[in-house]
Amino acid sequence: MTNGKVWARDAKAIKRSAVQDGDRNNVIKIEHTGKDDWAVSEGNRINVQPGDVIEIAAAMKSDKAGAGSIAVITRRKNGDVVSWAYGNKECPGGDNWINITSKFIVPPEIDTIEPRIMGYGAGTVLIDGFTLKKAGRYDITASDAKPIALSNQFLDVQVFPASGTFSVKDKRTGRTWTQSVNNKSFIALPKKSAADGGTSFSMVNTETLFEYNVTIQLEKSLPELTVKVDGSGALNGYVPYPAPFVSQNGDRLIIPMNEGISYPVEKTEGLRVGRLVAYGGHGICMAFWGQVEDETGAGMTAIIETPDDASIDIRPAELDGKKLLQVNALWEPSRKEFRYPRSLRYVFHDKGGHVAVCKRYREYAKKIGLFKPFTEKVKRNPNIDKLLGAANIWYWERDKVELVKEMKSVGMERILWSSGGSAEQLAEMNKIENVLTSRYDIYQDIMDPANFDKVWVHGDWTTEAFPHHINWTDPDGTARKGWYVSQKDKSLPMIPCAVICDSKALPYAQKRISEELKVKPYLSRFIDTTVAAPWFECYHPDHPMTRSDSRKYKMELLKLIGDFGLVCGSETGHDASVPFCDYYEGMLSLGPYRVHDSGRNMMEVVEEVPLQISEFQVNPVYRLPLWELVYHDCVVAQWYWGDYNNKLPKVWRQRDLFNALYGTPPMYMFSKKNWNENKAKFAESYKTAAGTARATAYAEMTDHRVLSKDRLVQQSVFSNGVVITVNFGDKPFKLPDGSTLGAEDWKMTK
Repeated sequence: MTNGKVWARDAKAIKRSAVQDGDRNNVIKIEHTGKDDWAVSEGNRINVQPGDVIEIAAAMKSDKAGAGSIAVITRRKNGDVVSWAYGNKECPGGDNWINITSKFIVPPEIDTIEPRIMGYGAGTVLIDGFTLKKAGRYDITASDAKPIALSNQFLDVQVFPASGTFSVKDKRTGRTWTQSVNNKSFIALPKKSAADGGTSFSMVNTETLFEYNVTIQLEKSLPELTVKVDGSGALNGYVPYPAPFVSQNGDRLIIPMNEGISYPVEKTEGLRVGRLVAYGGHGICMAFWGQVEDETGAGMTAIIETPDDASIDIRPAELDGKKLLQVNALWEPSRKEFRYPRSLRYVFHDKGGHVAVCKRYREYAKKIGLFKPFTEKVKRNPNIDKLLGAANIWYWERDKVELVKEMKSVGMERILWSSGGSAEQLAEMNKIENVLTSRYDIYQDIMDPANFDKVWVHGDWTTEAFPHHINWTDPDGTARKGWYVSQKDKSLPMIPCAVICDSKALPYAQKRISEELKVKPYLSRFIDTTVAAPWFECYHPDHPMTRSDSRKYKMELLKLIGDFGLVCGSETGHDASVPFCDYYEGMLSLGPYRVHDSGRNMMEVVEEVPLQISEFQVNPVYRLPLWELVYHDCVVAQWYWGDYNNKLPKVWRQRDLFNALYGTPPMYMFSKKNWNENKAKFAESYKTAAGTARATAYAEMTDHRVLSKDRLVQQSVFSNGVVITVNFGDKPFKLPDGSTLGAEDWKMTK
């Protein structure tokens, strides 16, 4: 590489020299001051054959992680480049020399490779002793390309060993679901076996040599099949298997992002999505996705049976000149390894659309123990009944009791008082009928006490946990960064909190809550971030943790709230916490489409409606009550505290109508001035947004129907006979029973 070609996107930003470093002579030194990418390549193209195992290695030292890496350029026989960074392996950075090795398989169609050193951004990289050698060979051509056929009364399945893909024909609808291979780094090996109703084969990642086994099993008497992926050892990146099903015009993706959203597969712009984790509230909040035909309601549900280290990726793919959305399942490492088998279940429906998708998942949730309805929860804690149909109120001024009485006087009968208060105020509010007193709390963020003079100190930080109980992102002791806090001097950059290790949070909560309840008679408690944040791995040697461990400890924290006899709330929502949580702040607010910085500027009233709000957040064309169809009778869903009903006056009515349709209560945040100026509007909003929540609180949402072609008129049906119809449009609509529903109006019948 000493005489290799040096390239940088900004040619003036790179300098190469030969230096001595200790006992290393003729070391290549790359100094790059630009913000983009750079590379050094020898220019020699080495002939290879598909299946060759190649090992490249070098000793490297860089001043920061990721500043430099080794890789090869892969080319076809005609010279076309397939990859500029195949087998890429980064230098972790630091003061010491590190031996970097990358071993990979030459993939199909590749004729030559060319060694390359590359990097991104400003930094200094030292390289010594770059080597390349052949290190074996894989047979990457499946010995038997004949498809394996699996069949039952509902489905015909064809498994293709050469590619590791499969197709599914639903005999009831005639549709054949075929797969799109969008990651050619994974190829099938000629090792397979067949059993009654199933088949197994092996796959390998050509860039990492990671090998895994796949088992596809068709259920004997159900339109369902399971795909299990098993492997062991180190895993860098994701295992994207199975390949996604190819979309067709007229399909709609059903995605349980927060309350729920659907994307016509033709909608490929402005989505603000990509990878969504299955292990936290800011991803998918239930472990499934669906794909249904708008016209017929036929479709498919994919249930992620091992969600703790899984995610989905929603992206457009081009096939036959059409660009359509599709969903890819991604299996992630568990503490940098594969560690345990992963499982995905496909369920095929001949009708029912998104309702069928949700009802199948509801059955699954019951089977695995996530389902716990209010009829059971209220036996444990009768105060849960006060929650059902109660408007969530955030109010920061002192006249708390007086305001509650005033709200009651204008017809706001049921109140979740989230704004805390003195012991005397809480005792007084507890005497008022159908008022549930609560307060904010958090056991995630910890600020380094060394910064206390620079910031306003939060009373709920678990400062005594710093630094011995903080979460490490790597064995090197890097602290996981949490919420960023503004400094008193606003001209200075914000300072991040550290994050507590979930395994250590419980004793701090036990102490704080038990001591406070001796003085303040709260009936409820809201625990921020616990289910909004993902399940976190921890690499601290004293309290290592997998994501599955993190989930377990988070659920123990939420269970503690119930053990204290309190109604439990948490942020955003995730169905792992359904047995322990009673309400979620944020489930109704679709995460990517909230008001900008809504977690900070909570009190700010926004007059102009941002595009993401009008296009997605309050648009019934895309929104669906997926959460309600599964868990309406288990957990109360609310808007986010920076994205509440009255946050944007111009769409206040639309938010109220969603509450009415979904049978969920409203959330309000206001000052005394705002209350006085809009008292009548708050009272009217409450009538719309809270009435159906109480009427349906203990009932399952059994159906959700779209009544108009423009999707602006929708109807929800509940197990107690309540039917709610909403017209989001600006024109009256004639309903099937002959009655007319006015513009931006709703009605409830029983």
